[in-house]
Amino acid sequence: MTNNILIIGAICAVALLIVPGLLGRSKGKMLSQYGVLEKRFRLKRHAFASKWGAGIGERHSLSGEYRGYPVAIYDHFKGEGSNKRVWTSLTLEATFAGEREFIIESSATDDEARFDIAPGERVSCGEAGDFKIWRSGEDTDPGFLGSLKSDRLAAFRGSGAFRLSKGFFEYREKGRLVDEAMRLRFQEGLLILAEMADRVSEYVGGPDS
Repeated sequence: MTNNILIIGAICAVALLIVPGLLGRSKGKMLSQYGVLEKRFRLKRHAFASKWGAGIGERHSLSGEYRGYPVAIYDHFKGEGSNKRVWTSLTLEATFAGEREFIIESSATDDEARFDIAPGERVSCGEAGDFKIWRSGEDTDPGFLGSLKSDRLAAFRGSGAFRLSKGFFEYREKGRLVDEAMRLRFQEGLLILAEMADRVSEYVGGPDS
């Protein structure tokens, strides 16, 4: 019995040494990429302490404005343990878009990055290469795919998906933003979201209409 207790204690001690290091390296990579976005787009970084205290499970986000639109980049999750799923989202607020709902994705989009569309049926209303735009209900495409050429969207094939829902444009990928390739997609995603917001603004007569 004593030996078992000693073995369990030793395992726990090793875990306490190894796990924080692994988590720290992952967080360091994420913060490095966040730092590039922070400087390039003049965003502000925020840190949120967890119930475990400062530095343990601490979460970070970026927020600011781009071309007059409020934007944010953050990670979020659902579930626990082996069922835990983590995403990183880039959002751009454009409340004048109203209740319109659209999704842009390719056949190769990561299944965990896909969005569900509701209410109404998921109806295809356009294509750009391998990418399709889906609408909810009676919404009509305000010209998204007319400006989003297939070669421009190619970088997103097999990764994330775009959505407009309840006044928020969003680009989402599975996992945390920890490498340069993902950061570059988010940079281009920000440009695309702003252009889509401009399209909707023209379509509905602008935010002051």
